[in-house]
Amino acid sequence: MENQEPFFTISEFGKRARITVRTLRFYEEIGVLKPTQQNSSGHRLYGLTELAKLQQIQSLKFLGYSLQEIKKLIENDTDAVTQLNKSLPLQHNLLTEKRNELNRAIEAVERVQFLIENGKSITWTVLSSLLFQMEHEQDQMEWVKEYFSDDIANQFFSLPKKQRQQLDVEMLDWLATVKKLMKDEVSPQSPEAFDVLVKLTELATKHVENKEELADQLVQAQEVMESDVINFQFPTLLTPKEEAYLLEIGRVMEALYNENDD
Repeated sequence: MENQEPFFTISEFGKRARITVRTLRFYEEIGVLKPTQQNSSGHRLYGLTELAKLQQIQSLKFLGYSLQEIKKLIENDTDAVTQLNKSLPLQHNLLTEKRNELNRAIEAVERVQFLIENGKSITWTVLSSLLFQMEHEQDQMEWVKEYFSDDIANQFFSLPKKQRQQLDVEMLDWLATVKKLMKDEVSPQSPEAFDVLVKLTELATKHVENKEELADQLVQAQEVMESDVINFQFPTLLTPKEEAYLLEIGRVMEALYNENDD
């Protein structure tokens, strides 16, 4: 007597295949896995054919294909490998981009955790700025390269993890100083105010090897940047009031410099 192919109800098959009944019903609903056998009660039965197709579905899902894409691939078994071969390069690019996004997200989580663990104050303004910078780092690099040399731009965006974390800490310490000056109503004309602007410059250029080259390129790009920044701005750590305070300090320092130069 020949061994008959075993068939199972949806719940039995789900337990054996380690997949939920709800998922199997959804697969049947969209037509990606539709059993053809039925028992005497009219319940659909799953056998080795359905198991093989389920393994195909799970393999393609592992490769990142959507269920609609999987349905098209397995509808025609004779052409499935050819279609798969054509789509794999695109799928590779999509998965690579997803991996890069995940790596950026993981780095963002670690940087924020590091700041919190070091007792730094994280406001929504600060958090939004940090996360935006991390998420759109490549866009920012391309923007900076429009005004500065590739060498200068790469020095800003190629810092090792520890240096980035340390710079985050120093920037938040600097921001805390700005907030305290404003809370204490320290005049923009005071030495303390001048110091905070000098400190910002030091932080911004801390990891640039050739600071004279940076200064020359900044002068050349400044006029163009001023007109372009209106149309393209990154979120900053600063509130509008803090920005206005720093701008006033800058105006005072520039006026004093011009007076002494005369």
